[in-house]
Amino acid sequence: MASHGVWAVVTAYRPGPSLAGEVASILRQVDGVMLVDDGSGPEFDSTLKAAESRGVTVIRLRENSGIAVALNAGIRAALETGADRVVTLDQDSRIGLGFVEALVDAHDHAQRSGLRVGPVVPEYFAEVRQAHGDSEDGVLRARRVIQSGMLLGRDLLSHVGLMLEPLFIDLVDTEYELRCSSAGFVAVAAPGLVLEHRLGVGYRRRGPALPGIPRVMMLSTPFRYYYRARNRVLVNRLHARRHRGRILRDTVADAVYFTVVCAMARPRKAMWSLLKAGWHDGRTGRGGRMAPRVAAVADSVRWAADRIAESP
Repeated sequence: MASHGVWAVVTAYRPGPSLAGEVASILRQVDGVMLVDDGSGPEFDSTLKAAESRGVTVIRLRENSGIAVALNAGIRAALETGADRVVTLDQDSRIGLGFVEALVDAHDHAQRSGLRVGPVVPEYFAEVRQAHGDSEDGVLRARRVIQSGMLLGRDLLSHVGLMLEPLFIDLVDTEYELRCSSAGFVAVAAPGLVLEHRLGVGYRRRGPALPGIPRVMMLSTPFRYYYRARNRVLVNRLHARRHRGRILRDTVADAVYFTVVCAMARPRKAMWSLLKAGWHDGRTGRGGRMAPRVAAVADSVRWAADRIAESP
């Protein structure tokens, strides 16, 4: 059932054949779905046409432009169509019955409580709790929100704007949350709501036990660490003045994580080079897609770890 002028914006890149059915199931909870294909290429045309045949609007980007560009394209199109709110989702996110309604209810309750409502997210993103502490005045505040499963109102978007496109990928949601907070908007969590999602891939580190380095880690594709390092610098430069404590804690946490990532990468020198390239580009203000020479370094990195088999 359509809900309260809400459109879904679903981003996809080289999607699997099940995409059409999955986005069609989302359509039952919203007024419409904008499926944004981020430059997958002509070999995925049949998958996208199958989604269109199920009543989904497909926006095709000519080249891979990053999650921020893809989200913004879908959000703009939804607002132009008349949406009052949008909920952003990844192609591999799974929403249960009543998911969108729960986000809307949390938004409206927070608004009636007198808050300027920012992003509204499920309390749990997979196993990660996005709520911060207990509810205040019946409203559950959120922190370190993740963009998939995020509800954004037209009023918020008109005041704060869209996602920061030069970030390309990684920390796009972090930057948006901080920008909303600086503008006086409060991030809210829908109590008890869960978004099913796979958080990276689990790997078990080989070799002897080392102090401070866990045996099992969730790791991303190596190229993501360039963007994580670069965007940490860019986000810090934008928000350190208003959010000094948060920025300091997140920077220290990233430094520890990057140390572990380097320990698990082979060759380590290549991963270190990838991180240094990210830090350098962040300091010089370079955004967008990584340079081809950096991408080549990322392609050379492998994990000195055993992939943990996923549960069926």
